[in-house]
Amino acid sequence: MHRIAQARKRPHGGRGWYPILLLSAALALAGCGDGGGDGGAADSTAADSAGAETQKNEKQSSVEAAAVIRGDLVLPITAEGHVRARHEADIRSEVAGRVSIMAAVEGERVRAGQILLRLDDREYRVALVESESTYLQALGRLAVEDEPAALSERLQVGDATGRNGGDIWRDSLDEQLAALQDGGYRRELAEARTGMAGARAAAERARFNLERCEIRAPFDGVVTDLTLSPGEWVSAGQVLCSLVDDVHLEAEVEVLESELGHLALGRPVLMAVPALGDTLPLTVDIVSPRLTPESRSCGVRLRFENRDGRIKPGMFVRADIAGEILPDRLLVPREAVLTRDGRPLVFKIEDGITQWIYVRLGSRNARFVEVERVLQGGSLAAGDQVVTSEHLTLTHGAPVKVTRLHTPRTAWRIAGDAER
Repeated sequence: MHRIAQARKRPHGGRGWYPILLLSAALALAGCGDGGGDGGAADSTAADSAGAETQKNEKQSSVEAAAVIRGDLVLPITAEGHVRARHEADIRSEVAGRVSIMAAVEGERVRAGQILLRLDDREYRVALVESESTYLQALGRLAVEDEPAALSERLQVGDATGRNGGDIWRDSLDEQLAALQDGGYRRELAEARTGMAGARAAAERARFNLERCEIRAPFDGVVTDLTLSPGEWVSAGQVLCSLVDDVHLEAEVEVLESELGHLALGRPVLMAVPALGDTLPLTVDIVSPRLTPESRSCGVRLRFENRDGRIKPGMFVRADIAGEILPDRLLVPREAVLTRDGRPLVFKIEDGITQWIYVRLGSRNARFVEVERVLQGGSLAAGDQVVTSEHLTLTHGAPVKVTRLHTPRTAWRIAGDAER
């Protein structure tokens, strides 16, 4: 230490000590370990192995995949239209009168036959009593003409040809004249002569008018456009309110003339309601027998029940109607297809490794693409897994980890469809 101190004091005269000191420090540090040289080599080997495993895991790509399926490929007919209520009516008063009772309110859901409002019926009750009285007077005059036994025979027995009652309205004029000559239409003549027929008709009319003072719902629905108040006068034929059946709805869409060749009753339909983000599986219920000349399109109706009330009449809808059906096709999701060097391919996964499969594609719809044949890279069959995400940067032979496996299913309800 004394010499080292002296060397520090003489920087230009003791330079030979520095290499020796550095070498001694290095040897001392090399010997300060928990184990010998063999232990250090083992630690180095373990570190290299862990690093290689980490590097391998980092190279493995996480992807989503789907199974290849074989089934019917449905080529849809797309049509647009609007929802409307199957039953909607303006409720009108058949008689004039003053509103006495409002039995329903705006927006109320009512049942068929339920009273919506009542008119003051006192005048119509008086008219019924008067008409019944007139009828009784006519019946009395008829009874005076003959004895009760003869009257009963006159009213109930027809002529020799069996004509009686309403037969007069079915006979021709010549038949009526001939029947009169034979003594027919006894009952009708007696009622007309005494005024009993007219009195009975007046009584029936008065009874009908009295019943019409109660305005009832013709079907289940929701009351709307009801602005009347008790005491307000209404005239015959006036609109009192509207009734809308918002449960039994139908969508009317327009199909172009060029696409009618594959349209038929009962075909499955996927009807989308963009405003709600809903899609309903329906069927074609009605196809109009004529085209609209201006648009060269045909009206198609799709009926459904709207139990939850979310869909409103007037909403815009878009319908995909099952048109041409291509049976027994090898299908892959559209997301699985990409193009390399102008050639379509899919990444097939086998034992966690990707394979390029170059294919020739056929028909397609919004969800599936038909694989007509494999051109290069191996085989492709129903049940094989193909990559559907994160495949734009994949290469042939790349290790992948499937984070989610999709089972493609079609929403089309085609009988015998293997896609389902």
